[in-house]
Amino acid sequence: MDDTHLEKLRKRHRALDRLIDTTKALSRQGELAQLKRQRLRLKDRIAQAAS
Repeated sequence: MDDTHLEKLRKRHRALDRLIDTTKALSRQGELAQLKRQRLRLKDRIAQAAS
């Protein structure tokens, strides 16, 4: 295998690493937003029950 082919494979590997990291980050952000919405709904229900 020549060096250029190996370097291309390494670049693709690094690109996949970045894509995986980005996907994970986005996934966590989606979960965080969902949890915040749930917390807000719960806060509203608590306020409504307290009144």
